[in-house]
Amino acid sequence: MLRIGLTGGIGAGKSTVARLFEDRGVPVIDADAIAREVVEPGEPALAALEREFGSEVLAVDGSLDRAALAARAFASPERTAALNAIMHPAIGERTAARYAAHAEAPIVVHDVPLLVENGLFVNYHLCVLVDVPAEVRLARLLGSRGMDEADARRRIAAQASDADRYAACDVVLDNSGVPADLETAFGRLWEDRIVPFAEALRTGRPAAAPAALCGLTEPGRADRHLARVVRALGDPEAQAAPVVSNRSTRPTHRLRVTPANAQQAAEAPARLAAAGWFPTGEGAFASADPGAPALLVLELPEG
Repeated sequence: MLRIGLTGGIGAGKSTVARLFEDRGVPVIDADAIAREVVEPGEPALAALEREFGSEVLAVDGSLDRAALAARAFASPERTAALNAIMHPAIGERTAARYAAHAEAPIVVHDVPLLVENGLFVNYHLCVLVDVPAEVRLARLLGSRGMDEADARRRIAAQASDADRYAACDVVLDNSGVPADLETAFGRLWEDRIVPFAEALRTGRPAAAPAALCGLTEPGRADRHLARVVRALGDPEAQAAPVVSNRSTRPTHRLRVTPANAQQAAEAPARLAAAGWFPTGEGAFASADPGAPALLVLELPEG
């Protein structure tokens, strides 16, 4: 399964791209929808919130009073931690159930507004950013959503910066133009990168050839590769060597990683395959992503 993380700032049009995926038969797991579901009346998480923060967080009809909860949950770091201790496991369990329900799907998209802010890019084979300049997003929030300008600016400022988004995401889809432009860019991304990436994962082989596609984000690409490899190995202690890049027309990053111990080294091929890296020789692997050519050398730990 090709796992795609989809994100974008408020007002960028992320839901439009989610629909383009759905139009191609791709299941989309909506993080915001799950966060709402797990606190509906009758859900264990809602009962836990009532026990932790008091009955005042419930409205008259038994639903969650979000404003009342916010006033209590964000009163201190300790109270916020208590909120997260309830919500994160509930959301994680529901998300895992959604993935399990689509276990046979070749591609699944996870729509996550705070993907960058929470450092979640390592959880996906590919992260897609829907990008619009902040002032355009502001105009859309004031127009189509009728938001107060001060509130809209506050929400935009509270989210990740453009630089952080570009560093965390693999592809940028520019949604500042007309809808037809976005659909064209998405179509190229779909045909040139997503479809062959999913096929490479299905067949267990590296990418056949580099893709020529729109919106490729070069800054941070090697760092994303390394972070995902270290995550795949299952131990943040794994040592990742400095990257050497072949600065050709389409740079191919060369990575060197040393597992933390012998057991991790033995498990590495299977773990790397799940992350989209397949063997090309003894201790050598190549990425299945046609849009981000990369080679990996796995060195045995000393002793």
